[in-house]
Amino acid sequence: MVITFIILIATASLFVWGKIRSDIVALCSLLGLLLTGILTPTEALSGFSNPIVIMIAALFIVGGAIFQTGLAARVSKGLLRFAGNSDYKLFLLVISVTALIGSVLSNTGTVALLMPIVVSMATSSNMSVRRLLMPMAFASSIGGMMTLIGTPPILIVHNTLVESGHRGFSFFTTLPVGIILLFCGILLLWPLSKTLDKKRKKDDDD
Repeated sequence: MVITFIILIATASLFVWGKIRSDIVALCSLLGLLLTGILTPTEALSGFSNPIVIMIAALFIVGGAIFQTGLAARVSKGLLRFAGNSDYKLFLLVISVTALIGSVLSNTGTVALLMPIVVSMATSSNMSVRRLLMPMAFASSIGGMMTLIGTPPILIVHNTLVESGHRGFSFFTTLPVGIILLFCGILLLWPLSKTLDKKRKKDDDD
């Protein structure tokens, strides 16, 4: 129990520190649990056969293919027609599309699919990628709150209510909350995106 707690604290600290890649930290944590006998080899490797893990890995491969085949560039050009030369319209477009897709797909899957397209859009419009990627990540989480299947916690609560004999949620029960959060997110993320860009320029100058 103590060893598990120590490994957990060390892992969380390294994630917060951010100097070591998160995947390396996670693998080292897994290795530590394995070597200390807390996990058996079967338990340690069982996560890699999880359908969710396989799906996410496959989506990243699809995302890479979208970028390498030039599809991302073509899609981004089509979307940029709606944004024109306005950074704010481009920001709103990315947030809206991400939230819409995130309402029916997992957060990670949404980001994996849209990342190459958003990167291509930022490059084509001479806009800092940092100003779009972080808002995109937040928008995928907010979008998940709009429908019953958008995020696992809502689905878990729904199933628990049904199993307890209570009335569950409808598909769009959380939609009003999601829309309010999306509106608040836009108000907060737009100035944050500009702050990130200013910080990048300052770091480049230094």
